Amino acid sequence: MGASPVTLAAEQLSQLRSAWARIDLDRLAANYRAVSTAASIPVMPVVKADAYGHGAQVVARRLQELGAPMLGVAYVEEGLALRRAGVTIPILVMAPFGHEQGRLIAEHGLTPVVSRPSALAWAVAAGRAARLSVHLKVDTGMTRLGFQPADLAAAAGALLDSGHVTIDGVMTQLASADEDADATERQLDQLDAAVEELSRLGARPRWVHAANSAGLAYLRPTHSLARVGLLLYGLRPRPLSPAVDVRPVMNLVAPIARLQDVPAGTAVSYGGRWVASRPSRIATLLIGYADGVPRTDAMREHGAFAVDGRRAPVVGNVCMDLTMLDVTDGDGVVEGSQAVLFGDEPTAWDVAEWAGTNAWQVLTSIGPRIPRVYLEGGEIVAVDSPHL
Repeated sequence: MGASPVTLAAEQLSQLRSAWARIDLDRLAANYRAVSTAASIPVMPVVKADAYGHGAQVVARRLQELGAPMLGVAYVEEGLALRRAGVTIPILVMAPFGHEQGRLIAEHGLTPVVSRPSALAWAVAAGRAARLSVHLKVDTGMTRLGFQPADLAAAAGALLDSGHVTIDGVMTQLASADEDADATERQLDQLDAAVEELSRLGARPRWVHAANSAGLAYLRPTHSLARVGLLLYGLRPRPLSPAVDVRPVMNLVAPIARLQDVPAGTAVSYGGRWVASRPSRIATLLIGYADGVPRTDAMREHGAFAVDGRRAPVVGNVCMDLTMLDVTDGDGVVEGSQAVLFGDEPTAWDVAEWAGTNAWQVLTSIGPRIPRVYLEGGEIVAVDSPHL
């Protein structure tokens, strides 16, 4: 979505093209409850990157209603947008930030993650003037952000000596929780050692967290918070996955705008890389790679949309605004029939395989032209689009 999406009444949907992301807020709630039960500790939903493409403002407000203790974003501007949308619970800003953004953090009651020396210097200075709560990050093997274990005591000591800084949390980022159990356990050993070190300094963070969606399988008694994204939106990490029953929150659908019967030998789309081997029925969809449909060789060769419960293969190169399908074997397909790129079937993981990527990128690649349509109890409760 754009920076200032317009919330529309359901009857205004007719003013938008009928390709849309259908987002089921009841499923979101059910997934949040399932994850919370599995974790048995508080769960911080991660709503960065526009809530993984689901629309951060609506999703965040719903999660606040469900009792989430805090929300996680990457950047300061994401946190500010949620504050403007009426989110009042704590918001953890997990990515690095500049000095001026630090002022906005303090002004709008955001909680920063201190993960590098410049952020430490800002927090120490800010803590001399006013009360400030932070989470301290330790690098246990991601080699991305965070203080090395050997440097953590000095960083914590500087924060505590500033006078008004509370180390409210300590965290790390798991690098291979969905792939390597041994490496994950080694990272968690380092986090536990860091917590012990902070305790010796007199710091006892309320929130100790490492678990992402895959990391739920490795929760320890020392943990007091889980940071969950992908599971919340109804997809399980691969290949290692915690045993949580969740369902996809989003279905990305597009209408068939044209059906045409073509003879064998007919080429389809740019470059003519697909040629009908038999008399075929070709459907043209109102969605393309500008909207998040991958434009890869594998998508052209193996990709499909679901039409009336049957997979219809993609034919030819995906275009910027349009995609073609072979619906020759589909009974009852008409212009206006809905085609599903991902959701319940196919899943975002299926699309990820065709795109050579992962489900996270599939979800976050949905373009801003796609309206997000929110349902509760089977009824449309909100529509977000930047175009009206």
